[in-house]
Amino acid sequence: MADRRATSSELYAMSKHLAVKCSQPEVAYLNCKDKHSHPEDCLQEAKAVIKCSENLLLEMYDKAPQEFKDCVECLDYYTLDLKKCHKELKTLEQAAPLDGK
Repeated sequence: MADRRATSSELYAMSKHLAVKCSQPEVAYLNCKDKHSHPEDCLQEAKAVIKCSENLLLEMYDKAPQEFKDCVECLDYYTLDLKKCHKELKTLEQAAPLDGK
């Protein structure tokens, strides 16, 4: 799974975790984009956001593989409708708490 980008369903499934665990590189990237109009000026910050999401993807498959898979499959089936996958999202959050414990 190394060097693979997360799918839309995977990103949706771990969206709350991304907000918690990748907030610092995300804020740095957004601040950089506010200051610079040329995309290459923020390349390092963009790479940090991507690296954080890749690490989180690996962590999700490591900590809660079945719960994450179930959630991703539900989101795939219901075309990324989070409301229809509430049960799976709740189970995932119990298996991989947002506080990291």
